[in-house]
Amino acid sequence: MDYNEFCQLDITLRDYQQKAKESIFRRWNTTDNILYQMPTGTGKTRLFTSIIRDVNVWGLRHNIIFRVLIIAHRSELIEQGSCCLSRYRIEHGVLAGTLKNMRDLNKSIQVASIQTITHPANRRLISDFDFDFIIIDEAHHSVARSYQQLWHLCPHSKKLGVTATPWRMNKGGFMNIFEAFIPSMPIKEFIQKGWLASYQYFSIPVNSIVVQSINSIREFDIEGDFKTSALIDVVDTMHIRAQLYDSYAKHAFGKKGIIYSISRSHSEHICKQYRSKGVRIENIDSKTPPKIREDIIQAFKNGEIDIIVNVDIFSEGFDCPDIEFIQLARPTRSLVKYIQQVGRGLRKNGDKRCIILDNVGMYVRFGLPDEDRDWKSYFYGEENEISAKKDLYRENLNFQNSVEIGIGEGNEDMVLIQDIILPPSMSNSYTNSSKKEVCQTNSDEAVTDFNFSIVSKPFNFAKYVIEETEEGFYIVNVRTRNRMFLTRLKTMPGGVIMVHKEFDKKTFTIIKALAYSTVNSPSSRIVGTLRKEGLLWKFTDFDKTVSNMTINI
Repeated sequence: MDYNEFCQLDITLRDYQQKAKESIFRRWNTTDNILYQMPTGTGKTRLFTSIIRDVNVWGLRHNIIFRVLIIAHRSELIEQGSCCLSRYRIEHGVLAGTLKNMRDLNKSIQVASIQTITHPANRRLISDFDFDFIIIDEAHHSVARSYQQLWHLCPHSKKLGVTATPWRMNKGGFMNIFEAFIPSMPIKEFIQKGWLASYQYFSIPVNSIVVQSINSIREFDIEGDFKTSALIDVVDTMHIRAQLYDSYAKHAFGKKGIIYSISRSHSEHICKQYRSKGVRIENIDSKTPPKIREDIIQAFKNGEIDIIVNVDIFSEGFDCPDIEFIQLARPTRSLVKYIQQVGRGLRKNGDKRCIILDNVGMYVRFGLPDEDRDWKSYFYGEENEISAKKDLYRENLNFQNSVEIGIGEGNEDMVLIQDIILPPSMSNSYTNSSKKEVCQTNSDEAVTDFNFSIVSKPFNFAKYVIEETEEGFYIVNVRTRNRMFLTRLKTMPGGVIMVHKEFDKKTFTIIKALAYSTVNSPSSRIVGTLRKEGLLWKFTDFDKTVSNMTINI
């Protein structure tokens, strides 16, 4: 049987999903058990649903009934998978304790919870179905004993595990259950191509007292994560809860978001803090009755609630694309939890730009969401990344789109760590324009010849100058000579450029004048303003057609 023949063109899929499907069918020709990695919010459910449809259609054409099982460990994931199958008009049954009304054992395709399908009372079901294909959602959980039982009961089936995070706390890898690994393109590329939302990442500094306190914890649970009681002692304090609200009020006020907390009591304390300020906020956890949980989630999706505080409930399988911010109030040693949590906010929704508030400094441990991770090494149980290099990278805060600044000892204020924006549609003539003759003028004489650039005096400790060409204005790094286009703003030909430092010492006004003596005259023109925001430079031009453009030089 050639599994390449199964694969059909699906015009509802994105190009990377279609390519992923082709790779999976091709690999099934040589191996039975495949793990596919794909970032949160990029359509894993849609992908494996299309695979199931192709299997079903090929079987119908050849008078073969293939039995397919979709496995998940949470009711939200089961409902999500069932809904996606229904949209594809694929008949199926559901084997889960929470969805007994959808039980139909006459269907060849079943969606089941791992708890139900491996229960001793249902062993006969597995034997009767003798599944040909098994799809495992959030497959990083597949190392659990219940999944291994499924492998034992269905040794001959083709298996596909899908996950955003093939990582294990014990670094053990997944080779004992999966034979092959297929990674997708990295998160950074998904953002650049517009498939995931851009974001701003704020965090407490690396030398924060909170970060130091978290790193000093030596009490861990059975999985290797921080023990809840130890986290509460360090993080669930009035001072830190006040910082949570202050960072929300400053950077995400009025926006729709999710806060990840440590425990039920921690969630309640956070809710009390936010409610005292008039915020519409609710908390849920695993012990919240299903009906109440459903009502809260629906109210959240309808915009009747601004924020939901939860304990790992929305780490996986929660689909709400219009989430505008994520707040991390729960430290973790699990890369899976970190990526899954921030990933809730990166789902594409128009031109949405997610705000991530890292109040516990998780980026220090794991890097930023779009860091290029060696998932293949994690799959094999090998960490080939050089930790010392990564630590230096994070300590220096030398991230893309950022400018280094000094951070005072003990500083607890939130700092803008990374600001990712979609790349502007800028012609190559700006980025690759040839450097013309430069004229540095310090006289009062007006320069009328427009065939050369005009350069400002250096500013900000002589690091940068503003340069004007026929094409517009650039900011130039004096040391590296890197140039970045700012604006096309038309001014009078010739003259001088002044960079005026404002009283706040973080804002610079760029002024174009005929001469130094005419800077304050009506003939001069404000080109725009540069300002420091945490680690970043941002530029806004005179008429604000270009606003809050991140400077990367």
